[in-house]
Amino acid sequence: MRLITKYRPSHIKCPYFLSEDKAETMQRYRIYINEFNAKLSKLNKEVKQYNKRVAAFIAEHGLEAQAYSLASKFKKQKTGGIKNSNLSTKEYNKLVERLNTDSMLLLYKDTYLPLRQQHETTFEVILWLYSQQLRKLRKQLQLLSSDARVAFPKVHTNSYEMANFTKKGVPRVLYCQNTIFNHIKRLYKAGVFEQYESCGRKKPVNYFINEAIFVFRDKENTNTENQQVSQNIPQNLSLYSVDTRTLTKEKIKKVGNVDNHSRKAEVDSFADGKNRNSYKNSTKDEALKISNQNAGKLGARENFPKNELSEYLRGKIYYRPELLQALTEHHYDTYSYASEQMHRRLERESTDGVLSKEEFRELLLQLFVKIAAPIWKDKEVYYGSWHNALVQIDDEYLRNPNGSIPRKETLLYMFGLLIYRINRAKHFFRRKKEYQIHFPCIYFDNTRKRAREGGFAYTVEWLKQYQKYQEQRATRRQQKATKAGARRRVMTAEEKVRMKIKKYIKGEFTLPQVYHYIEHNRGIPNYFVSEVPRILNALTHKEFELYEC
Repeated sequence: MRLITKYRPSHIKCPYFLSEDKAETMQRYRIYINEFNAKLSKLNKEVKQYNKRVAAFIAEHGLEAQAYSLASKFKKQKTGGIKNSNLSTKEYNKLVERLNTDSMLLLYKDTYLPLRQQHETTFEVILWLYSQQLRKLRKQLQLLSSDARVAFPKVHTNSYEMANFTKKGVPRVLYCQNTIFNHIKRLYKAGVFEQYESCGRKKPVNYFINEAIFVFRDKENTNTENQQVSQNIPQNLSLYSVDTRTLTKEKIKKVGNVDNHSRKAEVDSFADGKNRNSYKNSTKDEALKISNQNAGKLGARENFPKNELSEYLRGKIYYRPELLQALTEHHYDTYSYASEQMHRRLERESTDGVLSKEEFRELLLQLFVKIAAPIWKDKEVYYGSWHNALVQIDDEYLRNPNGSIPRKETLLYMFGLLIYRINRAKHFFRRKKEYQIHFPCIYFDNTRKRAREGGFAYTVEWLKQYQKYQEQRATRRQQKATKAGARRRVMTAEEKVRMKIKKYIKGEFTLPQVYHYIEHNRGIPNYFVSEVPRILNALTHKEFELYEC
């Protein structure tokens, strides 16, 4: 079984997409997106200057109508069999540069758009669907001869089917059809998808995943279970794939060399690992029963069975060396806890889940580190600094005063306080650009409790101010509720007097009965009692005294 990476074969025999391939593909995706987002400001600045030249040329020669007509036709034309409007932004702008000349500038360049967390979620769903597509293709090829080969397939997705994808009647993707279509469009504009073909918004689309991102395996001989790697392919796979995991000798011995062992051994070697993955292929090619592998965000339609939610959250727990390596490579510089929509899942897990306290605490600690990572977005932080910071965080936070681990409901409450503190710190550093933040190993030193020491420990003072404000807010709310209750009682008393007056006008009440009601009900305010004669005068056009005999 050979690993195929950084190139796209013309034909395949027996494709496999294992759990480690999925993890490697997602890692390459994050690296690609981080590099893409880092270049946006410079690229868009160049696009803006170029479009200014085009706009000045069109205005100078009065070619507004010609420019509009040419742009409309240009987007409908095809280049290499692909519509120009379906090209990536980079390819589209290069084509515009070739067609525009100094004597005829009529076409504008497109602006580069950034990729966010929600686009990564959609890409992960597409990756899972593509793995199922390859699995079906492999089963068909295994029924044919061992020499059967087919052209490398494109990803085939339908935004309508994705939006209505369910498992046992439970929706698994909580984005609407238009949102999914727009996410796919943003991905191919950024170059994640290539050779994009579409026949309309409601019809399936076809495309390749960028060959620099997608990693999979192809078995040369479908009849041999333990196929050796061809000698023409380099044996050292690390030269062709980025491995961010720090593997110990024991783990290498347990997992073995991926080049030279059976597929069953591959699956079994990773099945016992802590970092389980929902895209793992089973030995029987059956869909693995896990939780909400395709959900973009938690919504009202999402319904997790208890054990499946716990398995889903357990899959979010990474090996610490792998997490630290990802932090060192700035994979979480744009991480957003709010966009991941984990809070409601954590709430349910804290009350109904089957994760142990230790696992739940480890998950919360890793989420906290990811939330803090964007603070060092523009700094070169070494692996050791992140390691020491995580050790200090593990020692100090989400523990009882005696060092033990509290129950899961208490852990989630303490985690909410940490989120408030780190978000306040992030807001502070965004406003104070001149402030030089310490490296993580220094910043999370719990002994730096003064403001001038610049440590995270000082943020507890902000938390105290916030809690004090919340208490005052509750007091004010109670005071307002008390005043509102008294006001409503006064208004009710006034309304009752007005009802008696209306009955007097209708002849159902006598005037002494009205005065008797006013005298014997103390809830009626004095200012309204003095207004009763005026009301009677206005309704009957007669003069009344308040206590006339």
